Amino acid sequence: MSPRKASFRLAAALACSLAGLSLAPAAFAAGEKTTQTEATWISYDAASKTVKVKVDKSKGPNKDKLKKNEEVSFRVVPEGSVLKRTSVAINGVKGELTDIREGKRVNVYWLPDPENASGYFARKIDVTLSEDELNKRYGEDKQE
Repeated sequence: MSPRKASFRLAAALACSLAGLSLAPAAFAAGEKTTQTEATWISYDAASKTVKVKVDKSKGPNKDKLKKNEEVSFRVVPEGSVLKRTSVAINGVKGELTDIREGKRVNVYWLPDPENASGYFARKIDVTLSEDELNKRYGEDKQE
């Protein structure tokens, strides 16, 4: 990997880490930690304010609630205060739920839904671009 790509990936990882820290006030205010689920994006339904993903794996306090290959819906809050809405980052840059295309790999940081005892609330959704997408966006480095 070229030094340019390596430094870009490091910057993106740091941005995602800092963005994750912004969850602290809302997520920890109630004393709950979020669970991270790696998944494949299926859809966003603006009318019902839900997103659907296919689960790959989870880690965190509620990791056993979701099973591999299960399709799960999360309630989202697409607008409003940063402390209450679902935030979206695409390769470390602020994005919107409507920017995520079907089939993308995502990390969903979620809590049990306070409005629905059997549901889940997505606090933050991170999308990481693939190597091909990075090359298309930033150009491929030529090896000397």
